[in-house]
Amino acid sequence: MKFIIKIIAICIIINSSDLLGQSKSSFNIQNIATENSLISKTAGICFRTDDNTKIKDLFTFADIFNSYNNAGRNYRFSLALNLAAFEFDSQDYIDSIKILQSMGHEIMDHTPNHRTNFFISKFDSLDYVDVGTSKPIAGVDHIIKISDSTHKVCLKYNDVQTTDGIYIGKSTISGDTLKGDFTSFDHFTEPYVYLEQLDTLLFISNFNSARTEAYLLDVWEDSVDFAATSNIDFYKLDRSKRLSIDAIKVLANETKKLVSLYGFQPFVTWIQPGGRHPIFNKEELKAALGGSLNYVAGASSFGESYKVYNEYDPNDDAKFGVQWGDFFEDHQDQTVEILKTKISDNIAKHKIQVGHNHFYTLTGDAPYVTMPEYFSKVDSLLAWCDSNNIDVNTYSQWTDSLYNRTPDPYENIIPPLNVNLDHFTDALNPNGVPDGYLKRFDSSHGELVTDSDAPSEGNLCFSTNSWFSRLFKIDNLGGIEKGENEFEIWTKGNNQNNSIEVIFSFPNTNQPNIIFEFPATSMQWTKYNLSQSLTSNKTLIIPDSISIISIEVKTKNNFNGPIKVSGMYLAKKKPTIVANLKVILQGAYNDTTNIMETDSDFQNSIPLTQPFNQAPWNYNGEESVQSIPQDVIDWVLVELRSDIDSNSVIIKKAGFVKKDGTVINTDGTNISFKIAEGSYYIVIYHRNHLSVMSATKVEFN
Repeated sequence: MKFIIKIIAICIIINSSDLLGQSKSSFNIQNIATENSLISKTAGICFRTDDNTKIKDLFTFADIFNSYNNAGRNYRFSLALNLAAFEFDSQDYIDSIKILQSMGHEIMDHTPNHRTNFFISKFDSLDYVDVGTSKPIAGVDHIIKISDSTHKVCLKYNDVQTTDGIYIGKSTISGDTLKGDFTSFDHFTEPYVYLEQLDTLLFISNFNSARTEAYLLDVWEDSVDFAATSNIDFYKLDRSKRLSIDAIKVLANETKKLVSLYGFQPFVTWIQPGGRHPIFNKEELKAALGGSLNYVAGASSFGESYKVYNEYDPNDDAKFGVQWGDFFEDHQDQTVEILKTKISDNIAKHKIQVGHNHFYTLTGDAPYVTMPEYFSKVDSLLAWCDSNNIDVNTYSQWTDSLYNRTPDPYENIIPPLNVNLDHFTDALNPNGVPDGYLKRFDSSHGELVTDSDAPSEGNLCFSTNSWFSRLFKIDNLGGIEKGENEFEIWTKGNNQNNSIEVIFSFPNTNQPNIIFEFPATSMQWTKYNLSQSLTSNKTLIIPDSISIISIEVKTKNNFNGPIKVSGMYLAKKKPTIVANLKVILQGAYNDTTNIMETDSDFQNSIPLTQPFNQAPWNYNGEESVQSIPQDVIDWVLVELRSDIDSNSVIIKKAGFVKKDGTVINTDGTNISFKIAEGSYYIVIYHRNHLSVMSATKVEFN
């Protein structure tokens, strides 16, 4: 008893050189690393406008965005422009674009003349030939003088192989007319014809009504005049892989030169223009633009990226496939409410979405709205985004978040049940549909209901009385972590034979489904993890090649409904991090032996179950032993916090202190935590001492 009283009188010394100015250090963690800057997988939207338009309309657009920019809000749009077009003959137009840039709106490269096969240049023609020669630089085929101050730079096409196209048959050519069977040609996507005997690739400007004649230009859309020739084998070719990488570089560099000429801030995003000229895939754009030209984002109509966090991106080129058209705010049939549903569902699934408009189409003719209607819809959407803290960023901002930064791997990516930003309800879904979940379209499906004890926020859960019925489904969920994942789900039922199935599937792949089964037997909410699956599957391994998954939860056995599910969790499996943690209880410490000492009577008084399950600790851990391990002094409670505040507790764990000060698990190993890598404050509690916190955060990795 005398010894116990002595301990009560002394507080624990932790990191004493920092806290108390002592020379003796009794605390260290041998897991030191630089903490990564992790971001949330929060998604949002981007508004993109293509092509040169009237400045007054652009400023009206900007005024709508700017009206929401206060208290840290920064809503911006992205504008793709053609810098060699006639609008840039006006200094007022140039100055206005500078003002938009200064507001933070992103101006993007839409090619100089809204085409990819050539451009009209106002720079010296010598810029496009090798120094001291008349030979065009790499990427340029030839140059045509237009006037004393302008010339047409025709870009280099790749050589054609017959395997590039589809053989059609025999033809006859005369002048600019090719006779043959052109019924299989798609006028927009297959604008090229290759004449094998002439080894010539040509551009089809049009067909006759019967599709028996094609009217030709060269690939730079200049006139041709062939001598009459018959019995020529011809092939149709599409717009892909037509230009050389050097040609794409020349095209982008022309915009860079114009940016410098006009005094704009550098453009870092390249946008494929529409039309029948060559299109580029993201691999080509990366090869051409991702080096010295310093482009960081792009979009082509060929090879679209998923635009989700942790997208499979083995070639680091997904940032050049950020295509638009995820929502169409410029369409008549896309009401604000429809847009809200589409946007909120995809945000819940961690997908970035890019809108769509050309201002010149906003005339009210189907399918487009009028300009005033368009501005009104955008204003309504931004007001909704503002009230719901939805980010509205530019192309380069979103690509930086998606493809250059590290998202928090331990963030739960299952959409929460209490978020329904579009406020959708109908007869089958009277309580709404949480964002990211499929609507209930059959009365046997799980219905969103409240249960006073349900573990989800708002006490929400899905409930059904049916057999083999869908409780809920999430399609195309992004933000997936590769490798081993943790999944948890809470169930509630009222029959010992009830169970549910959780089905993970992998859209657009050949990966087989992974199925788990969990009990739903208790009338009390019960949490299950993968190790408790009733199937042989006990782990969830997401292959590196996966970008999105779908999750369906179904009743398997339901002998006496209802069966309810709630509190779903999916994230990367946290590592178990071992800490070399030492704590000295000074009352027991012997300066001569450098260990803590106790007697057998005291050791016999140590409880077999952790003693912190009462006030003021109220820790409900289940740590216990059959007998107290040798050399143990007493129990301690270790707490890790993300901040100094007691509300920032990440994890708690009870363990033993040995006489040399080492804190151990109940199995005798050094104390360990299943926790995300990072830095934490460490708090130590002992039932007879004051609690002590580390002076600074300690790195765990």
